[in-house]
Amino acid sequence: TPSYACFRTNETIAQVRSKADAETAALQATLRKEQMRIQSLERSLEQKTKEIDELTKICDDLILKMGKN
Repeated sequence: TPSYACFRTNETIAQVRSKADAETAALQATLRKEQMRIQSLERSLEQKTKEIDELTKICDDLILKMGKN
């Protein structure tokens, strides 16, 4: 009957929407996780860059001192 077909169609649409909503939520969670990982890597890179700059300055100072002797 037409009303049953309409009900089945609405039921199918609801299932598709529900699945899409679940997939969207999962993808958003994955995105948040990756964004946090990127932020962590950026902080780590910034720290390593500072350490390299400090070590470079120490090496430059030592080279200057050695050159004066």
